[in-house]
Amino acid sequence: MEKRDTGRIGQEGILLLDHYDEAAKMLKESFRMAGFSGPVLVLSEEAYLPDDVGSLYGMYCQEEEPCAFPGAVHSPREKSEAEIREYQLRHAGWRPGMSRYFNQIELPDYWEISADGMSARVYDRNHLRARIFYAKNGKSRIVSDADWLDENGTVRFTDHYDLHGLLYARTSFNEKGERFCCSWMDQEGRERVVENYVTGDILVTRNGTVSLFHNRTELAVQLIRELGYEGQRIFYNSLSTPLFVSERLSSSDADNVLFWQEGKRPDIPGNMQMILAGASHTNRILVQNQESFRKLCSLGASLDYVRPFGFVYPFDHAHRNRSEVLICTNSDQIAELEALVKGLPQMNFMIAAVTEMSSKLLSFGSCPNVRLYPAASSQILSQLFAECGWYFDINYGNEIVSAVKHAFLNEMLITGFRSTLHRPQYVAENLVAEDAEELIRTVKKLMQSEALQEESLQLQKQSAMSEPISAYQQLFRNE
Repeated sequence: MEKRDTGRIGQEGILLLDHYDEAAKMLKESFRMAGFSGPVLVLSEEAYLPDDVGSLYGMYCQEEEPCAFPGAVHSPREKSEAEIREYQLRHAGWRPGMSRYFNQIELPDYWEISADGMSARVYDRNHLRARIFYAKNGKSRIVSDADWLDENGTVRFTDHYDLHGLLYARTSFNEKGERFCCSWMDQEGRERVVENYVTGDILVTRNGTVSLFHNRTELAVQLIRELGYEGQRIFYNSLSTPLFVSERLSSSDADNVLFWQEGKRPDIPGNMQMILAGASHTNRILVQNQESFRKLCSLGASLDYVRPFGFVYPFDHAHRNRSEVLICTNSDQIAELEALVKGLPQMNFMIAAVTEMSSKLLSFGSCPNVRLYPAASSQILSQLFAECGWYFDINYGNEIVSAVKHAFLNEMLITGFRSTLHRPQYVAENLVAEDAEELIRTVKKLMQSEALQEESLQLQKQSAMSEPISAYQQLFRNE
């Protein structure tokens, strides 16, 4: 791996993420929108990552040759046409470099796959052999993991696939269904990294040499040193491995920053107390959850270290029709729908589902201000989000298609009942209603004033802790 020229890196630093969940993704995207071009490294086992994010384990699955960081991998050798045809035959049309659909998992003869919109299952006649799980990337039925079962139905190993459809790792389980090791492979399927979950030891094979690391912190520290980032400023989002790595790599005058993304808890974590006591290379804790910030303050956390700090959001500022309401649901359990349709005759209700609709919900199609979209395609949903000015978060059950987040990014006004809100952080408190009468009254009031609509939109953004790009840029400059 090639060491980097650290001349510019000293001004930017490195972003370490414990896992790549939604909050971590939002943090990374905020960094990128603010112009951060430094490395972003995920320290967990995940490898279903975008191209500008590096995987700790994935980086060690390469030979020690010059490579671009973050997120780059060596291209595998070019395959012959015959090999490509074999891949396509064995994997139902899949070829390396493409995401892999559920029906492109290689199976023994006569085994078959049964799938729905949530997951897929592999059967040998009537015997369940595997469960296939889809990636949470917005694309339909793309595989991320497959659990393979023994004769007793116990998971014995899990195959993990990346966004390019490659099998990058395999987790093995004992007879009790407890995981005991995981192997990571390179793009040619050769085992490169093996982690023993019982002892914590990690074996890395590169250039014909096997190296032993006693834990994940050692592995990450070695990688960052090899790439020439030791001593650089570290931004991170967890008090576990990322904190331990930052303490090992930082100089005494480091100005590291913790982005605290967890929900509120009844105490101040021990590792955070170390930071607050001034015994760490971290001197700022930026809390990205409103309730967590308030709780930390109530527990006595010093404001010299702790302050709220949100995300840069990629808002779509297009003009939308404030007389059109969107509701996304996969059931007919929609709170007070009849009362709202009748109480807001001036509003047009667009109700969309990715499944078929029940007769109960279809009966609303007779209302003059209701339009139904059963089994809505992604194209139709995108059009509805682009045109509607309101989102009513009033369906019971699960949120579908990340509807509230999409509505927020599209600058739709979001309202709902306190009992139905799926993501209250994206809703302004003045738009949360206790009953249908209050919600109708609130909507009617806002419809009479564009100024009130804009004020509520800004309150909505404040609730979600929206930050300007300049706030992140000041952070990078250590201001």
